[in-house]
Amino acid sequence: MDSRLLFPLGKAYGKAFCNRVEDTARLAGNVKSCKHTLLIAPRRYGKSSLAERAIEQSKLPYIKVNFHLCTSEPEVAQLMVDSVIKLIGLSVGAVDKLMVSIKKYLANLEPMLAFGGELATLKLVPKSQANYSIIIAESLLLLEKLLREKNKQAVLFLDEFQEISKIEMSKSIEGAFRTAAQEMQKLAIIFSGSVRSLLLSMFEDESRPLYKLCRKIRLTRIDAEDYEKHIQNIAKNSWGSELNPEVFAKIMQLANRHPYYVNYLCDAIWETCKKLPSIADVDEAWHRVVTEEWSDALKELSDLPMGQRRLLKYIATQKGSSLQSQEASLKLAMATSSIASALNALTEKDYIEQDAAGEYEIINSLLLAVLKGAEG
Repeated sequence: MDSRLLFPLGKAYGKAFCNRVEDTARLAGNVKSCKHTLLIAPRRYGKSSLAERAIEQSKLPYIKVNFHLCTSEPEVAQLMVDSVIKLIGLSVGAVDKLMVSIKKYLANLEPMLAFGGELATLKLVPKSQANYSIIIAESLLLLEKLLREKNKQAVLFLDEFQEISKIEMSKSIEGAFRTAAQEMQKLAIIFSGSVRSLLLSMFEDESRPLYKLCRKIRLTRIDAEDYEKHIQNIAKNSWGSELNPEVFAKIMQLANRHPYYVNYLCDAIWETCKKLPSIADVDEAWHRVVTEEWSDALKELSDLPMGQRRLLKYIATQKGSSLQSQEASLKLAMATSSIASALNALTEKDYIEQDAAGEYEIINSLLLAVLKGAEG
């Protein structure tokens, strides 16, 4: 396999997947025992790769549903109905042979078969004026009842689920998912998304319908030891020898063990190095990464309020300092209350998080490099 294919910037498959053994096993176990799971991680941490690998290990049929483009309750309802129909075909059988059971389990939807080509296709049409939340719940429960009838299991992977919280009827939609999910014995749901603050609010606020519905798996940075096994194995296959320990340490330092940027940096190294790379080669590769991403990083930073930008710069260059001390307040020219507000906002937007020692650190290693003064 081409070594560069082992450092994907999108989803990681097969040998490109690095570690996450324990998280994968936990998620696969949840899926097989029909325990719904909330998968939590910053952007570009490999949530989709992990979910699909765990489902693959479970050997269960699944469908991935992405809510990124949903802006209304009718759109969510239609997306769920379409996804349920597809998953019925994947997990239970041909829909034209299931019509007796389908009709038996529906109260508010009318099943209709359309014929064209080799296979019949199913449509679920509201019998009366649409109540979209009822449609969502009934379509999910239809799938669950068919799975029970045939003694099958299946998985729904719901990605960018936090987008539902931005819709006007969000609580009604969340209630529909709760109504169906709490009845499930054969259909497991994985909830995931790229905005942790919104996602956690949906599942941790006791006033919201999805409160305490799921087991939670929080993805952190992959350990350096696990990266070392993965990257050194690729190095041996590429150049016949492992990387110098200082070279490997430099990769970890620059990419800060951020999954996306570890792959980005390694891909840049493997792209140009015909022999074992030196520290200078790693620095040069990182410079190319920063140059490629420079304008995007500046645009992202420029969209932030001035106080939040100032605080990010301070965190990047003064790590370890108490952020709400009088000294920090003077250096930032910000009141401690303003610093606290900026910290909350940056945490909610997934720009920063607290490390094991309770100190704030910048999540995105490219932004960290730009804020430290790297040149594009």
